[in-house]
Amino acid sequence: MTELVACLHRGKIEVLRQDQPALALDSPYLVQREAKPEAKAAPRIVSLTRGRTIAELCYAISNGTTYEIFAQIPGTREEQRLFHGVDAPLSQLDFSPADEALACTVAGSDGTSAIGVLSDDGKGLRTVTEGDVIDRAPRWVPGGCQEIVYASAGIGRTQAGKAVGRTPFALHRLRFSDSSVEVLTADAHFDYMAVVFVSSDVLYALRRAFDRASQTSIAARFSGIFRNFIGSGSAQRNATEQAHDLVRITPKGTQVLAREVFAFDVGRSEDLVYSSEAGVFRIAPGGTTPEQLSALDCVEQLVSCW
Repeated sequence: MTELVACLHRGKIEVLRQDQPALALDSPYLVQREAKPEAKAAPRIVSLTRGRTIAELCYAISNGTTYEIFAQIPGTREEQRLFHGVDAPLSQLDFSPADEALACTVAGSDGTSAIGVLSDDGKGLRTVTEGDVIDRAPRWVPGGCQEIVYASAGIGRTQAGKAVGRTPFALHRLRFSDSSVEVLTADAHFDYMAVVFVSSDVLYALRRAFDRASQTSIAARFSGIFRNFIGSGSAQRNATEQAHDLVRITPKGTQVLAREVFAFDVGRSEDLVYSSEAGVFRIAPGGTTPEQLSALDCVEQLVSCW
């Protein structure tokens, strides 16, 4: 069974522990910032990922204009700042101990976004994808092979440069060794919004039907998603874009494992955890029946088995 599951829930992190009470992660920096009356917007945690050691978590805090990344072992309240940035909207962190680097989504001001990479000490933020695209939700390929998988969609614009639509999100694989990009999964009828790479034959992903009729004012809608990351709980809930299917993709086809999923992660031996409006659930390796781990609703991001 998954020993630990960290949940990002309405801007706070709660750690679910087997046969023990849940543990809230306390950030001294967040408490200090919340106490400042001159703050323009309430800071909140906008992303989390595994840390550099077995017990550690990394998380990003933002008030909409500044973005900080910290590392902490939950329960210690001893956090280390890894990154500080201004007007560099970071979200969707993923850390790879084997690659000694953090990957993230970096939002642009024009509705585009790129995949960013930082070293494990938070230095040297650089974007590794580019173009008139929405690149999001990076995950490292296991094994320290310097490869990332992510979701990507192209933006359609008028001659005047106004965004008027986008292509469906497809799953891509970036190899740093030769800067090559491979399309792993693409379907004109579906958006693939997030992915976890297990092996060359097994992917887990979130997908939903692609609605061509709704593809208007894409730049405004996408930048709004990043604003909602620091908004209220209800805005956060809207930004997660409900009604995803959690699917397992193999050469034999695609299997739907759960519906109306917000977030998911894959642990050891393909131990799955996912969140929905009903709570946090686990599916054992090779199983199909979910087991409820928590009643936390609409958890925005999950990290299992670190």
